[in-house]
Parts: sequence; C-alpha cells; structure tokens
Amino acid sequence: MNDDLTSIQQIIHQHVHEVRNSINSLDLQAVLLEELETPAVAATLKGMRADFTQLEATMKALRSKFAEPQSGTLTADDVTPLSKPPIAPVAGRGEVETRGIGPSPSTPLEGAVNRARITAPETVLIIDDQVRNLQLIGSVLTRAGYEVIRASSGEAAFAMLAKNTPDLILLDMCMPGMNGMEVCSKLKAKVCWADIPIIFLSSADDKNLIVAALECGGVDYVTKPFSKAELLCRVHTHIALNRAREQLRDLAEDKDELLGLLTHELGNDLLGLHLNAVVLEQQLDTIPARCAPLVVNIVRSTKAVTTFVKEFLSNQSAERIQVLAEPLDICAMLKAAVERQAIAAGIKQITFTVKLPQDPILAHADWEGLARVLDNLLSNAIKFSPSGSSVTLTAGVGPLEWIHFCVRDEGPGFTAKDQEKMFRRYGRLSARPTAGEHSSGLGLSIVKRLVDAMKGCIIVESKPGAGACITVTLPAALIAA
Repeated sequence: MNDDLTSIQQIIHQHVHEVRNSINSLDLQAVLLEELETPAVAATLKGMRADFTQLEATMKALRSKFAEPQSGTLTADDVTPLSKPPIAPVAGRGEVETRGIGPSPSTPLEGAVNRARITAPETVLIIDDQVRNLQLIGSVLTRAGYEVIRASSGEAAFAMLAKNTPDLILLDMCMPGMNGMEVCSKLKAKVCWADIPIIFLSSADDKNLIVAALECGGVDYVTKPFSKAELLCRVHTHIALNRAREQLRDLAEDKDELLGLLTHELGNDLLGLHLNAVVLEQQLDTIPARCAPLVVNIVRSTKAVTTFVKEFLSNQSAERIQVLAEPLDICAMLKAAVERQAIAAGIKQITFTVKLPQDPILAHADWEGLARVLDNLLSNAIKFSPSGSSVTLTAGVGPLEWIHFCVRDEGPGFTAKDQEKMFRRYGRLSARPTAGEHSSGLGLSIVKRLVDAMKGCIIVESKPGAGACITVTLPAALIAA
C-alpha cells in the first residue's frame, strides 16, 4: 500500500511537470514569433496566445492540486514508520492485568510508538463491561498520547458514537446484553461507521471464535491478558493503515478530477492550440524563412502533448473497461486496423504485409478492447521501425480452443531488461522511436490490461537488433452447429 501511495504521487507529479514544461517551451516559441510582427501570422498567433493563457491557468490549477503535498495529509514517509511496528513476544502477555500500568522512564515503550509526525491525537473507543479493564486500557492509551472514550456496553457505545466518531474501537467479545460480534455487525451495517477498524479483546483463545470475530468485520484479535507493548503496537498499526487507506481514497478522487481536467479543460485547450499551429504551418510560404523552424517545433510539440494526453486517458479507460465479449472476426479487425494506421505508416514509407486466411477466424473478445490492442501494437511497430521497413501481420487458429494473431516488425527489438518492464505503466524502454515520435510508455501497458481483461495472453519473441514479434492469443468463439 505504501508503494502504491508513493507511485501514484510520483506519476501525477512527473506528468504534470512534463506537460507544463512542454507548454512553457511552446509559449516561448510563440513569443519569439510575435516579436517578428509578421502580419500574415498575427491572427493565428493571437488565437494561440489565448490558448496559452488558458493552458497556463489550467496547469497552475493542476500543479497546486496534484503536484504539491496537501497540508495536514499523511505522506508516504509518515506511513513507513507506522505500518510495521514491532510486535511484542507472546510470552510477555499478562503485564497489564498482573502488574502496574505505569512504564518506567527507561522503558522503550514511548519510543516504540513514535507519534511525532501525527498532527492531531487519534481517538480510541473502548467497549468493555469490566470497569477495571476500561481503567487499565484507557490509562495505557492515554499515556501513549491517544484520546480515550469509554463505554461499558454496546448500547452506551452507540450513544457515544452518535456524538463522536473514533479512529479505532477496542471491543470486548463477551459482554452481557449485546455481545461484541453483535456490536461489530451493527457498526459495519452503518455507512458512517463501517470503515472504523475494530480490534476484538477476549480472554477466550478459541480459534473458531477468533475466525468468527474477524469474519464479522474485526481487523484484529487480542487475547487477554496482553502486554502493553503488544496492544499499543496493534492499535498504532491499524490506525496508520486506516489513514493510508483514506489517503489512497483521496488520491483516487484526485485522479478522477485530474482525468476530468485532462478530458475537458486541458484536452480542449491543446486541441485548439494544435489546430492553430497547423494553420500557422500552412502559412510557411508567406512568412520569413527564419520563422519556419519555430513553427515546425510548435506543431511537433503540440502533437506530442496531445498524443500523451490521449494515451493517458486511454490507459485510464483501459483500467475501467467492461468487457462485452462477442464473436469477432480477427481477420476483419486486423484489416480495419491496417487502414487506420495507413497514413502514419505512409509517412515513414513502412509497408504492411498482411498474411491472413480466407475464412473468418472468430475470437471471443470485446470489440472496443480488441480495436485498441491492434491500434497500439501497430502504432508501436510503426513508431519503432526504421523508414522503408515492413510490418507483417498474421493470424491463425489453435492450439485447442484458441486463436492467435502476430505483429512482427523490423525495429531494434527488446533487450532482456526491456522485456522485464515492457508492460508496466510509463515504462521507458531502451529503444527510441526512429523518427522522433512521442512515446509515453503507456501503449504496451494498455495492451496487457486489455488482453488480460479478455482472458487472453501475450507472447513476446525478440532479439536486440532483430525486430520483435508480439503474439496475442484469445479464446476462440464457439459457434453452435
């Protein structure tokens, strides 16, 4: 979970930074063009300046929202020391109830639970029908810096919960009236309390009882008598884990908001900017020759940024795709993909060699998902192949109830290290596009997600310098005779 938290923050920060740098570079080139005061491009530049102003406002919002740490939040560094505290040996149990509750100044207890990074004390609700236990456990938690609420029954606990929601609940298993599991079940049935971690306390060491407690919603189970260090470590661990889960939920919401901004605000601004840049490029014969490199750079950069945004959104869409499998003719799908990529291939004088059987080959797959897989594979093959080379497509049936298709190129191939990370998101490989095309590192990760969702598999055959062959295997569509 800690790794997920860190990676999400790094990815958001990295790509907001990359897009912002690209926009700053474009802005600078537009300023240089404006200084030439060429009447022929004045109107187009005016439109570009408006797009830049809007883009800058959007990027400032992105940076302040996603690239800067939010005040009062738990960071990855905070989670690390909290999520793996040392658990006291079982042999140490019994200290709370048979000895005093006050730790000596030399005890490592205070140091074992480092709370320096937590900005506000957490609240723990103790539910136990024994007054002695309420006092002992409450004193231990108070000394460790927690705020403590005490309830002697389930009914009293619900009355307190209506006024104050704790960060964690210590719940006695065996109580008169409403027992621990009944209290837990009612808590989990309420949306407002369902996420509060519950640790059961009991003198019973029955394994079946422990399993039942965990199945009804408890996160942990501590057998009485217990040691102070063990209890504190378990409390501290589950509060930290719950905070981390909340942080990940917040990040997921931020991610959705980021996607909305990319789709509507940033996407529309970039599209307008790119169209203006293309119009400007079409006026090259009417403007000074020294302007030409700037215009070409603007067109190339806007295309790169818009391509990244498109691939980023495609990756997020692949995460959420709902596979609607149906019989699809692989041969027809391959031919359609070749037509969609014909312009990109023609620019680099790359030819498609298509070797397909005459009869249809039916796969049980999702139309949208399979179309994306083919587009990404062909796009990658074109991007990493040298000009004048060939990309070969084949398809076939078998073994057993499977069909397969292959995309083979004449590019640099994949090294052993490349093959270890080629399907990871944002994985940058050793090979670079042969004509300076933009590469986000998302294409193959999208392919892997979609093929997995369609219950297929991918086989990569490659040697450095000898091209690559990527074979996708999918379930065959079974047609009733």
